Amino acid sequence: MAPSSSDHDSSPKKDKESSTSATDGKTNTIASQQHPPPPYPPGQYPPGYQYPPGYHYNYNYNNYNYAAQAPPAAYYYNHGAGAYPTQEEMNAAANFARGFLIGMMLLFFFIFASTILFWVVLRPQVPEFHVESLTVANFEAKESSFAASWDANLTARNPNTKIRLYFNQIETFMFYDDQPLVSSYANPFSLETGAATGMVTKLATNSSVDEEAEDDAVEKMAEEYGSRGAVEFSLRMAMWTTFKSESWWTRRSTVRVFCEELKVAFVGKTGKGSLAPDTNRECLVFV
Repeated sequence: MAPSSSDHDSSPKKDKESSTSATDGKTNTIASQQHPPPPYPPGQYPPGYQYPPGYHYNYNYNNYNYAAQAPPAAYYYNHGAGAYPTQEEMNAAANFARGFLIGMMLLFFFIFASTILFWVVLRPQVPEFHVESLTVANFEAKESSFAASWDANLTARNPNTKIRLYFNQIETFMFYDDQPLVSSYANPFSLETGAATGMVTKLATNSSVDEEAEDDAVEKMAEEYGSRGAVEFSLRMAMWTTFKSESWWTRRSTVRVFCEELKVAFVGKTGKGSLAPDTNRECLVFV
């Protein structure tokens, strides 16, 4: 009996389906053999994987896994509102810097101009001091002690024509060979423009000598007193002074007066002496 057309048609179909099934099964088997499932847990990557920039991975030698770490805080920089200054803020900062610079320039210009005006208009000068007399009494220089008293008369003059001088506090010192012997305070006074006045200062000491430097000074004074009959002293003053113009300018400063190498000639061994005629009586003044 001849096969029917339906049987003829169904056979190839079945063969085709069976072959296709076999082929698909083989293909799936091959695919599963060529592409096995990844052995890495979720969130972990194989060693050759290209990681995103900014990430760091620690290699774990125990199970050969790579653990991803969080990126640095700078990676999450806020680029939203307020992250960058606005144009108005930058303009305000520039205006402030410009105003500050202009203000500093005006301040320096004002100081420079006022200084020039001060020197041109007022022409300040330091006061002048002249030693009129210096007497010494009760002078005694021994190995372990020293005693003496000094009376000094000076003339102070103000050479300025537009500035008055006020000597508010005066401290006087007597030196020998740059060694201080005694100090005292004198009475304050003032000087009008172009005026001169007398100044009196008294100093006295009667103390034992303990320091080696002072002991050397006493030995030198005793040697000069015994061999030459004269000893050179130095009268120095520190004067807290106010310079004041008639209207608008005032300055406070410390005036230092140095009356050096005042040679006192003694009469015999009486311990009394006065300035020698050849002594320079002018004093140096520094402000």
